[in-house]
Amino acid sequence: MSETTHRHLCLHGHFYQPPRENPFTHLVPDEPGAGIYRNFNEKITTECYRPNAEIGNFERISFDFGPTLAAWVARYAQDVYLRIIEADQIHRTRFGMGNALAHAYNHTILPLATRRDKATQIAWGISDFRHRFGAMPEGMWLAETAVDMETLELLADQGIQFTVLAPWQAAHGIDTTEPYWVNLSGGRRIGVFFYNGPMSGDVSFNDDVTANADAFAAPYLSRHVNWDKEHRGEDQLLLIATDGELYGHHKPFRDLFLAHLTQHSAPAFGYDVISLPRYFHEHPPTRTAEIQAPSAWSCAHGVARWSDGCNCTEGDTAWKPALRQALHHLADRVDVLFERHAAATLSDPWAARDHFIEWRNGWVTPAAFWAQHGRHGRKPGKERLAARTWHLLEAEYCMQASFTSCGWFFEDLDRIEPRNDINYARCAISHIWQALQLDLQTDFLADLTLAQSWRRPLTGAQIYHQLPRVTTDLLPPLPATAAVPATQKAEPAA
Repeated sequence: MSETTHRHLCLHGHFYQPPRENPFTHLVPDEPGAGIYRNFNEKITTECYRPNAEIGNFERISFDFGPTLAAWVARYAQDVYLRIIEADQIHRTRFGMGNALAHAYNHTILPLATRRDKATQIAWGISDFRHRFGAMPEGMWLAETAVDMETLELLADQGIQFTVLAPWQAAHGIDTTEPYWVNLSGGRRIGVFFYNGPMSGDVSFNDDVTANADAFAAPYLSRHVNWDKEHRGEDQLLLIATDGELYGHHKPFRDLFLAHLTQHSAPAFGYDVISLPRYFHEHPPTRTAEIQAPSAWSCAHGVARWSDGCNCTEGDTAWKPALRQALHHLADRVDVLFERHAAATLSDPWAARDHFIEWRNGWVTPAAFWAQHGRHGRKPGKERLAARTWHLLEAEYCMQASFTSCGWFFEDLDRIEPRNDINYARCAISHIWQALQLDLQTDFLADLTLAQSWRRPLTGAQIYHQLPRVTTDLLPPLPATAAVPATQKAEPAA
């Protein structure tokens, strides 16, 4: 590669899996669809995360490593986990900054979240990154690249310098070969990379394009070069952003394509393979852009795919707003109870929630958490009050997890993803019951009856009753009339 090349290539991999654990047991149940593997996490690790880590792809690309996925990989495939963390450290040693981006913690569609929940998701994502990678993140990947101006303001508030969006999320025409500033309130600004839409789409869906890394580097890449910039000797970035699971799981052998492209083909044809943090440092934005708000990378209707429903998914989407409304109603009740009762033991319940992930994941000791957030800087003298506070904080965590975006991404309520979100909501109900002996289950079930599968005669309330059994002391008693239809062959929740 010439030392004077002005062409830079970045491949960003969004590596993420939703939490598959049963929140009551913290174990991932067996998933028959995973073939010879016990669950899809194992399958995808074998097909994607492990081979990409072993051949060094994480060192040469830009990537985000979703917190819920990182937690599972750290527990069940530690060697893979350590290689991924090491990749960022190798890049940091070589270039002075890492190549990993942080990730909003629970893959929540942030434009649909309250301001407080947005802030918590960002704070938890930063805490997770700092624990795993040992540094403050410079960029953050947003779930589905879903964004609004409040989200950008909160990213900047917490020290994030840039994020990544789809080109159609710009309000006006932009040049995807360079980053932009987006102006914020108070004279502040945040950087935004807009990835190359056609190239990212081809890499994701057109197998012919990625059949040969040399052919991809030339002539394919040259068709997307900004030749005006090239002739003027200006630097430019070709940014491809895709799901990371594409490289080996969704597309077999794509990990090998990625390795050959980044190690050999792209440099041989005059491209500097670069990460987003490095490019942002070496080529800060010089122009500003405005964004479409709210918007996302996988919905042409703003964020309707996860709210009111739209034709991005087939069938009757009326279940989507019904499920979201049921969860919002429950979250409102949990928030009121949390704020009221946690105030007895925490100096600032909401600040404590923003740091709870550190205690929950074992990154700080309970004593350190209480010293920072307890009233008068200490744990309450009565163990009953300390236990109640933990349950209240756990209820808040479970409510955050219940808004995982996958619950609305697909076409029907009768899928594992909405079931998982409902199960996390049930876990929040359980923690409120254990803390305060207050029943939030009855109203939640009433709200869930309005969410209806269009493929089967099945409501969200019936799905709730089908969730795996837990002991009767963990949930409020169900009314005697709350029986599951025999045709569903369900196991009662309690």
